Amino acid sequence: AAECASEDAETRLVDRRHNGLQFGTTVQDYVLFKTRMDVLQESWSLCGWLRKKLAGNDRYWFAYGTSSNVEEFLSTDNGRLITLNTNVDMSSRTSVELGVWSHWCSTWSFSSRTAKIYRNGQLLGSATTPSGIKPGSEGYVVLGNEFDSYGGGFQNIQAFGGDLFKANVFDKELDASQIKEMADSGLCSDIEEKYGRSRYIKWEDLLLEEKSGNVTEIDVGCYPEVQEEESNSTEECDCGEKNQTSQWDLLKTEKFYNRTVTVEMVEEIKQSWDILGDFVGAAVTDKFIAHFKTHHDGSTCEQD
Repeated sequence: AAECASEDAETRLVDRRHNGLQFGTTVQDYVLFKTRMDVLQESWSLCGWLRKKLAGNDRYWFAYGTSSNVEEFLSTDNGRLITLNTNVDMSSRTSVELGVWSHWCSTWSFSSRTAKIYRNGQLLGSATTPSGIKPGSEGYVVLGNEFDSYGGGFQNIQAFGGDLFKANVFDKELDASQIKEMADSGLCSDIEEKYGRSRYIKWEDLLLEEKSGNVTEIDVGCYPEVQEEESNSTEECDCGEKNQTSQWDLLKTEKFYNRTVTVEMVEEIKQSWDILGDFVGAAVTDKFIAHFKTHHDGSTCEQD
């Protein structure tokens, strides 16, 4: 028998990182978690793809705050960075069209005392931060708003309300050429992954954090392999109706057939559905369903 392909857990995580996050427009719509940031005290870079959907200048997509400073570093969707009590406001130098993806990066290092902000690979501006000050080592990160108090104090007027994709925090100050390469590689590239452990907060890990309110995973159009593999699967499994089998035909195997249903048997069968746990928060779309039909249906084609 020829078997339709299925993926292991590692491949499923690679697939999931191609999802974006869509944020609602209210104060309840955000992703919040506590983390340590010791490794960022010497330098950091914050990069991501944003699709701005709401008008306004103070729509924050990322913020990190500690108990001693709720504005360690935070960034808006139109060119404003605040870090270590320093405002790098480039919103007047760039026009951000609603509904269009843009690549944004902010960088800082303790040695240079310089905070910079880039859009689509181009440096917009920079500012000098105070001498001797470093980010706090532990605090909260929020996606979709910014802190007015430690771990909270969100406001509707500061809600991001847009789409976010491939947001990563690096433990180094990326230079201009690296940022340009990242932007030029495009929305659907995997260029960020080449930085390995320097990618301290990874996009795929952010997708696993608890989502508050109306925050959902979306298809941003970076799944070309789904259509190709679905087509290949159709060719491989283009059986006649009589020969088409499903995952439930596993009950016909010697292991289960004519046996009493037990708790152990049920648990074993449930494992084929537990895979959905890796996709909690994802939007159920045609492509989402096609992905499961292609990779996780468990069906086989029987050859005569």
